[in-house]
Amino acid sequence: MDLKEFAKKGGLLQLFNYIRNFYDYIIGVEVGLDTNARKNRSGEAMENLLAPLLKTIAAEIQSRILFQKKFSSVRLFGGRIPKELANRKSDFILFLDNHFVNIETNYYSGAGSKPEEIVDSYINRRNELVKNNWSFIWITDGDVWRISENQIFKAFTSLDYVFNIEFCRKGLLKEALLQIFNQGVR
Repeated sequence: MDLKEFAKKGGLLQLFNYIRNFYDYIIGVEVGLDTNARKNRSGEAMENLLAPLLKTIAAEIQSRILFQKKFSSVRLFGGRIPKELANRKSDFILFLDNHFVNIETNYYSGAGSKPEEIVDSYINRRNELVKNNWSFIWITDGDVWRISENQIFKAFTSLDYVFNIEFCRKGLLKEALLQIFNQGVR
């Protein structure tokens, strides 16, 4: 039996019709062997997408910005942080005149436990930050929110600011930051 016949009879040729990314399949990502790395890639993509916008907004409103820093790093700038967050990393921290804002980003293309858990996690984070005179903004996007309506509704009713990419591009993120910094809204 030749290699072509083996691939056909063994179902390999049919399998290749369902593989989206051959490289990811070969190294195990597409079959679930590396799910954390795959999740991290979508998170990094969101950060990379939003970083230029946040840099522009920070320059326009004359705030400072930190990327992927531990919360403890704000002590250098006079910021107070909850003990339980000190060693955790933030996607973005913006600050101006002792007003600090934690911005977290993520993108979920499919359902799973992570999108369900993240809402509760961010509600808890927001509550801890508010006790220390911080604000919290969550930027999320992806098809998962079409089927996780209860969770996204919970986020909208429990968090002060929830945006998607389009809202950010339309200026709502900048408006929120101006409101936070100019009026001290928490």
